[in-house]
Amino acid sequence: MKSNSLFSNSFFIFLIRFFPSLANLLVVVWYSRELPQEAYGNYQHFWIQLSVLCPLACVGIHILAITYPPGFIMKLLKTVRAGQYTLYGVWVLVLAGIFAALQHNVLNLSLIVPFLFLICYTLATIFESFLIVFRNYQSLVAINVIYSALFWGIHWFVLGHGFSLQTIFTYLLILTALRLCIYWGITMINVQRYNEEDHEEEYNLAKIRTLWMHLGVYDVTQILSSWVDKFIISLALSAPLSAIYYNGSQNIPFLPLLLGAAGSAVLIQLARGGRKSEGDVIPLMNQMGRMLSCIVFPVFFFLLFFRVDFIVTIFTVKYLPAVPVFFASLLILPIRAYHFTTVLQRMHKGNIINIGAIAELVIACALIYPLYKWIGLPGVALSFVISTYFQATYYLLYSARLLQTSPLKLVPYVNWIIKLIVFASLFIGIRYVGYHYFTGKIPLILGGVAMTAMIGLSLLIEYKKQGKHGGS
Repeated sequence: MKSNSLFSNSFFIFLIRFFPSLANLLVVVWYSRELPQEAYGNYQHFWIQLSVLCPLACVGIHILAITYPPGFIMKLLKTVRAGQYTLYGVWVLVLAGIFAALQHNVLNLSLIVPFLFLICYTLATIFESFLIVFRNYQSLVAINVIYSALFWGIHWFVLGHGFSLQTIFTYLLILTALRLCIYWGITMINVQRYNEEDHEEEYNLAKIRTLWMHLGVYDVTQILSSWVDKFIISLALSAPLSAIYYNGSQNIPFLPLLLGAAGSAVLIQLARGGRKSEGDVIPLMNQMGRMLSCIVFPVFFFLLFFRVDFIVTIFTVKYLPAVPVFFASLLILPIRAYHFTTVLQRMHKGNIINIGAIAELVIACALIYPLYKWIGLPGVALSFVISTYFQATYYLLYSARLLQTSPLKLVPYVNWIIKLIVFASLFIGIRYVGYHYFTGKIPLILGGVAMTAMIGLSLLIEYKKQGKHGGS
């Protein structure tokens, strides 16, 4: 395989999802400052419940699609009977009805807007995955850049002309439906133009259905893992403490997108190679680890050494108590330099993926109370850090067993150790210089500039190393 395909695929998949996430992040920061607390809470209520119900509506289809080459996806779709399409349609309609009822009862929105919103949002998510499989990267990037600009524009317009939840979600429904129609049109063009390919690799339909079920469960479990701690805190503690925990335990923007993009790129590359690609699994996993570490490690050390200024600058000084929670949450970042389920997904081990996902959730929930009694709110965040490291170890050991290799051969640990030492040393020096010679926000800016430079330089070095083996 031409190794630079991983860089190319990862970059484009990341871009496709980057711009909508950026627009949403900007809206969150802006609206949290401009809207009254109750209005902002109601606005987020819609998105939180949509984020939980959408994976249920997708039932893992969007994840399953990227596991196989386009030709096989086309053949697989032809085997789906009309009754199965109808059954899935009913499932989505039921969830849309539940979502509409929740929004109507709490936010007093008309039923039709949230009902259609969940349907359009779900189908757009699925069609986007199919277009990624067909490598319609440039079209997807262009569509999502325009979508993100209009998403921001709608929020700006509604806020300036009297904020209304009914108005903003009606406009966003129109925008989402328009994006879905464009996705559908491009998909139909792909289907008509697609040339049949011969595939050496044969897939067992029973195994595919089993993997599909497991991937759907895994997707839902991951969503719960991201939100269950915030949900428990909101029920058990006061609103101010809940707000402190929520801000301190925020996911670092765009890193989940980067991780997902890298994992998807590896799966796409392996799927296109068929059985011939099996020998490329270990080199590709190592390459992915080296590439992701170029971004994750500098971000980790920047946020670690400048965490106080970062929290105060983003959320103001009233959220200073969130810094210890933020510190505990940051400890999960180094492990984000690797996509631990890629090998298992490629080898149809959905049951193993789900065992790890469910175990991670159970361990975290079991640790919440004792760690909270020991060190307070940071202990809640730390419980999920500990459980995630257990989960990653389990996935890595099982992947190594399937590939009949050592776990150490699956990760570029020498490369990681060198980077950790180098990046840590550099940021210690930058932090000392920043706080010794400057005041105000200058140390934070200096650290941010250094982080960006380290990411760019280390990515360039890794890219050139991989380029020696061929590019595409």
